[in-house]
Amino acid sequence: MTETQNSVTACLNSALQSFNQNEQYLISRDLSERCICAKFASYLERAIAESEFCEYVVDVEYNRGSRGNEHAAKVLNGHNIVVDLIVHKRGYDEQRGFDNLFCIEMKKAYKRCDLSSDKERLRILTDNFCGFGYKAGFMITATADKIHDEYKLVVESAFYNHSEN
Repeated sequence: MTETQNSVTACLNSALQSFNQNEQYLISRDLSERCICAKFASYLERAIAESEFCEYVVDVEYNRGSRGNEHAAKVLNGHNIVVDLIVHKRGYDEQRGFDNLFCIEMKKAYKRCDLSSDKERLRILTDNFCGFGYKAGFMITATADKIHDEYKLVVESAFYNHSEN
C-alpha cells in the first residue's frame, strides 16, 4: 500500500473504533443501514478533519461527478451508481479532474446479504482504468453477536487503486 492508502486506512480505523465504542445501540436495535451509515459518517468526518485529509468532505449516497461533468450521474453498465459513503473534494478541477479519496459500501452482515455486487462496484470504483479514481474502497458490515452482546462495524473487504502514487 502507498503512504496515502495507509493514512486513509488509519483514518477509517479511527472512525470505526469511535463508532464501535459509542453506537452499539443502533446495530443492536436493528436500525436501518442508512441510519447506521449516516451516523458513521459523523465519526468519519471528525477523523478526516483531524488528519492530513482535512480538505476533503464526507457525503452519504453521493451520486454525481462523471466524465468531467460534476452534474452528471456516475454510471456503470448503463445503471446509475449510488455509493453509500464517499470522501472526496466536491467539484471538478480542470487540471486534476475529480479528487476522490475513498468510498464505502455498507451492509448488515447479520441479514445474510449477498455482498458480491457491492464488492464488485468497489473494485471498479478503485480501478484506475475505469475512470472513477478512488484511491481506496471499503466494504463495511454491521455485525451482531447477540450471544456475546457485541455489535460493531467491521471492514469486510478493502480495495486499493494500484495506480495510486
